[in-house]
Amino acid sequence: MIRPFPSARLRSVNRPALLTLTGAGLFLAALDAYVVVTVLVNASDPRASILTSLNIPVNHFERATPIITGFLLGYLAAMPLAGGLSDRFGRLRIFSLCMTLFALGSLLTATAPSLGQLVTGRLLQGAGGGALVPAVLALAADLYPAGNRSPVLGAVSALQEIGSVLGPLWGGLIAGMLGWTWIFWINLPLAGLILWALWPQMRIAGEPTQPAHLDWLGVGLATAGLAFLTLALYAANPEQSPVGEGFLWQAPLAVVFFALFVWRERRAPHPLINVRRFRDSSFSGSALTNAIAGAGLMVALVYIPVLANAVFSMNATGAALLLLRLMVGIPIGALLGGWLAQQLRSYRVVAAAGLILAAVGFLLLSGWNEGSLGPHLLGSPIRVADAQLFLTGLGLGIEIAPVSAALLDAVGEAERGAGASFLIVMRLIGMLVGFSLVAGFGLWAFHRATAQLIPPVGLNPTAYALYIVQFKQAIFDEYHLIFRATAIALVIGALLAAATLRPLPRPRWR
Repeated sequence: MIRPFPSARLRSVNRPALLTLTGAGLFLAALDAYVVVTVLVNASDPRASILTSLNIPVNHFERATPIITGFLLGYLAAMPLAGGLSDRFGRLRIFSLCMTLFALGSLLTATAPSLGQLVTGRLLQGAGGGALVPAVLALAADLYPAGNRSPVLGAVSALQEIGSVLGPLWGGLIAGMLGWTWIFWINLPLAGLILWALWPQMRIAGEPTQPAHLDWLGVGLATAGLAFLTLALYAANPEQSPVGEGFLWQAPLAVVFFALFVWRERRAPHPLINVRRFRDSSFSGSALTNAIAGAGLMVALVYIPVLANAVFSMNATGAALLLLRLMVGIPIGALLGGWLAQQLRSYRVVAAAGLILAAVGFLLLSGWNEGSLGPHLLGSPIRVADAQLFLTGLGLGIEIAPVSAALLDAVGEAERGAGASFLIVMRLIGMLVGFSLVAGFGLWAFHRATAQLIPPVGLNPTAYALYIVQFKQAIFDEYHLIFRATAIALVIGALLAAATLRPLPRPRWR
């Protein structure tokens, strides 16, 4: 749990400069959260394709899954630690350490000759980037008093969201011009510049160290549970199974670690999470709803660019621009969802409506074929596909504010900071677990559909053309299955929100 750092000297520094520099680091890390989704596959430019560089064929996309989940796992593992470590050693010291770790991960990723090193690099990037979030938020709380803190915290959070939205486009543009490795090479001078500019402020701040309570055992148990769950759901051989080969022993072991984590948190004097809050239906419903929405977002982030590259033959920039249609809808939906919840005085109605809207969007996307990017909406310059993508993002965005507010109302003021961190963690868990599960079953269905397809031998253009048509149809069938399964999950999330979220509290007039 993060608490303000009690240093009077810290408030004597140049506060705008300090927040600008640390915010720049947070923005840089946020860019890399989803930066790879538009450069995993690129049929037109091998330099912009990670799979091509690592000699991974597109029909074995499952091998690229750890590139996505590795970052998320590192992000999840580091986030609970960062607040306590910054309490102990100081915000700026931990920020600098995290930026260095992020830069090291970028170096390993940029120079990776193999999938193993690339995944390791992404894991370190995620750990460094994830730890930056609570450290920078806590720093902002230290620098500004309670009455003036909310706008600053909102600006810091907005930086992270904007970075996440722009990440896929940034990756596509850089990969299209210079190649995908330059996405990570660029991080090195930028991180170095931020640390160099921050050094004088660190000397002025002169942060002392102090004792801090950190539940290392709880962190270890939660990380072990997440790691075994990820392994259990990772379908390394989807031709045989939609889940991992060790699912039968890894999944039970993950459950054991999670049970031990709950047992530990119930008895720890300073728990990472107050697990007793799960008795509150509004708290548990909000957490699970946010996880389901996270899973839906991750499916869109990964599979829309891959579909754009593999079937529509777009380059990395084109795939990023296609995904941007969906991403633009998320912040607009987030603002709209907050306004609607306030006007309608209902968290559950707005959250459920947003998830239903997103489910409708995924159902529409599940009907895509090779000609889906052509038709325009009522003769306007806007394509039907663009509207469908925007609708999906809008629905995912509308869910954010009412679900977040419902959970934070449930925990109360004393645990509001920990509740906000827990919301982020649950969304990331949904992205990690939901993506692994949906991807595994989708790839399993794809390999079953293509098992009888054999590339023609010889120079027979008719046979080759027929093979390409059948192969592309198998890809579409895979995506149709994945998007429909995601739509069903979002409907379940809508029902959960409608059943569990409490009404909006009445305003108190003074």
